[in-house]
Amino acid sequence: MPRFINFVLTQPEQSPPPSAVAEPLSQLSQQGVYFAGPPQLLGCPRVVYTEIYDNDAQLQPQQQLNMSAFRERIRFGQNAYLDSSSAAAFPNDVVKLTLIKRPGLPAGQIQIGDHCCLQGTAIVAYQSVQIGDYALFGPQVVIMDCDGHSLYQRNSNTEVAGLSVKPVTIGHHVWIGYGCIILKGVSIGDGAVIGAGSVVSCDVPPYTLYAGNPAVFRRSLDKTT
Repeated sequence: MPRFINFVLTQPEQSPPPSAVAEPLSQLSQQGVYFAGPPQLLGCPRVVYTEIYDNDAQLQPQQQLNMSAFRERIRFGQNAYLDSSSAAAFPNDVVKLTLIKRPGLPAGQIQIGDHCCLQGTAIVAYQSVQIGDYALFGPQVVIMDCDGHSLYQRNSNTEVAGLSVKPVTIGHHVWIGYGCIILKGVSIGDGAVIGAGSVVSCDVPPYTLYAGNPAVFRRSLDKTT
């Protein structure tokens, strides 16, 4: 089975008092999460750095994560809004951001533009997840650029090297509804809307509405609205 080392930057709390927000924000910044401007935090997000190894890797019992490999690989633009609380009208979880580093490759990166809203959003990046400005995510959205395991020969010595990883790109002014899952390799164009509960496994053109499992084209959208 592939081995891994985890480093959890922050432990989530559902509804800390406002005075507690500065502590996780300071901790995130110290550990390499970049904010172009002060974010709004409701609750405490969960940020994890993970380094994975093949089965035959010789890990020492006290081996530490190489923190420099992850520094500023999570980047937020201005006015980020991260809701990890239970204050939302719908069921909501903590925001969860996870970077994965594979042997001989850079750590994954998550880049989020200006004025974006994450509500209980979970993002896992083995390579790259890019999100444009003014993107809005309903609660419980999951975004991943890798399945996290192979389809065959699970736990083999070659599983990590054989993982299929494809970047995810989400454009500006995109609205993704409650409970959606965005799979590896997907590109969502500017102004697109994804209906609640959809599973997106194909590219979504700009200014279109996609919905369903799998998500399919429903109609075009007016660029002026």
